[in-house]
Amino acid sequence: MHSLEEFGGWPGILGRLAAGEDLDAATTRAVLGCILAGEAADAQIAAFMIGLQIKGPTVDELSGMQGSMLEASSPLHLPADTIDIVGMGGGASRRVHALNVSTMAAFVAAGAGAIVCKHGNRKASSTSGSFDLLEELGVPIDVSPRVLEDHVVGIGVGFAFARTFHPSMRHVAPVRAELGIPTVFNVLGPLAHPGRLTRQVIGVADWELARTMAGVLAATGSVRSLVVHGEGDDGHGLDELTTAGPSRMLSLDGGEISEISVNAVDLGLDRVDALAIAGGDAEANAVIARSVLGGERSAARDIVVLNAAAGLVVAGLADDLGSGVDQASAAIDDGRALGKLEALVAAG
Repeated sequence: MHSLEEFGGWPGILGRLAAGEDLDAATTRAVLGCILAGEAADAQIAAFMIGLQIKGPTVDELSGMQGSMLEASSPLHLPADTIDIVGMGGGASRRVHALNVSTMAAFVAAGAGAIVCKHGNRKASSTSGSFDLLEELGVPIDVSPRVLEDHVVGIGVGFAFARTFHPSMRHVAPVRAELGIPTVFNVLGPLAHPGRLTRQVIGVADWELARTMAGVLAATGSVRSLVVHGEGDDGHGLDELTTAGPSRMLSLDGGEISEISVNAVDLGLDRVDALAIAGGDAEANAVIARSVLGGERSAARDIVVLNAAAGLVVAGLADDLGSGVDQASAAIDDGRALGKLEALVAAG
């Protein structure tokens, strides 16, 4: 690992960020390596995060940090066609009434035949993180890598708790919590799946980040991925496909990136206002999740189906979102989606 002194030490690196300069991948890899090794002060960590947040991270910067995170992570061995559906967080609505869409969509996509391993954490800048919801639903969350591998292979769905697979992030977590705002780690989290997946749906609340995220995925060997963004009717961006307005996504297929516009109405789903797809804390979202997976018709069900459809596209099980919506709806209606949740809870 390179020494920070090779790049000017903390004063040189932070000075470059303060001046709005981009860093190269080797520099950010060394910086994060220092942080994850517990060799950085909280003030240095905070300054680095805020500097990148203000400037905006580049493909090289994120690629370097991704490499450092994966190098420090616990290994996880998964089937090659395993998918993830994940939002990077950071949207304004998530800070007041987050609905755990991607977590519910993971069960629906698995019910429709995809192999799913969702990477996530407890809440950081939202009202409910994916693992807050899972715990409320009775899903075992703090399982070993071996047990998780068994869940994914045997049940078809599992959840990789970031705390388990990225223990070195304990050096960052207190600073993130004290800052209380989205940082580069919201962006980095979806890119640092310990299973090193090549098929992902990643939601971004800020469309300006979409090209950067797609660039990192392309540079790091993605086979089939979608970077998605929803525009709510309240003017706030969502880190998922939405039924409350138009959506956009970047499709990465075999190294080629194309932009696609999405209108949920064209897929047979109702247009709703933002409040109709609002969530709350983990307890409130667990009630919604049981309702959705239990087959109740609602705005929450529609947005979950839409995002599960994206998962089926990257899994290669659906040719397009329309086909994916049909398959996802069927998996809810015939009980397969709920069955995945019940099997995971029973696995203990």
